[in-house]
Amino acid sequence: MDFEKALRKFDKLSKEETISLCEEAYGLFRREPPLLKLSFERIIVVGDLHGDLESCVNALSNFEKLEDTGIVFLGDYVDRGPYQSGVINLLLDAKKNNPEKVFLLRGNHETPSMNFSYGFVELLIRRFRKEYEEVYDAYLKVFSEMPFAALFEDSTILVHGGLARRVKSIKELEEAGKGGIEPEDPIIFETIWNDPSEDVEEFAPNPRGPGTYLFGKNALHRFLRENGLKMMVRGHEPVPSGYGISLQGSLITVFSCRFYGIRPAALVLSGEYSFINLD
Repeated sequence: MDFEKALRKFDKLSKEETISLCEEAYGLFRREPPLLKLSFERIIVVGDLHGDLESCVNALSNFEKLEDTGIVFLGDYVDRGPYQSGVINLLLDAKKNNPEKVFLLRGNHETPSMNFSYGFVELLIRRFRKEYEEVYDAYLKVFSEMPFAALFEDSTILVHGGLARRVKSIKELEEAGKGGIEPEDPIIFETIWNDPSEDVEEFAPNPRGPGTYLFGKNALHRFLRENGLKMMVRGHEPVPSGYGISLQGSLITVFSCRFYGIRPAALVLSGEYSFINLD
């Protein structure tokens, strides 16, 4: 599917079409655990999209060309960009049509606190007027059941934000639940909000605000070592080339939204890693 076709098909669904799509997706997400365990020859990992429908279409097109491949989206599908409805609707449709290979993690923008401040709710009000609450409630139910972490081949942990202070083991992520409409559990909240820093060794307060933290190489290396992992992959922060490698090669940041003045990219993980340009 090309950009123009995706735009026509998914960016302006009716209220009934949107709610029906959300209800089908909700049933699929409810059956998934908080931490996914994925086993494929390779996976494509897509970072924040924020309404970038072109990057979303290009990522799915790359995925569809490959055998024994999964695709993982790291969250932040809506807010800020011009085609927020198109992105989330296309992804929910992709999940519905290929639930065993398409995976959507939750980001910090799959929450009301972000949606009321950064554009998604405003978009729904313009489009659906007095009926927007019914549509938004359907999306919120979907967001509340999205997993917030994934494990690929027992070697790489994928999240939206980063390492939470209290998390020592993979089991703690598995047992954390999904957090509901507005996650308050520190494990979930910090996993979707925290950031890495080369200037921190363990943890430090994050300029993003209360309850969020920076994590450093010592904290991440200890977590990876004690859980038999090699690497963490996350989104959450724009990087000029669409990807960045930090904390002595143990962390990759992927960002896939072109509207930040960057070159959008996706990560391909197999035995090694490489990157795809999504321009």
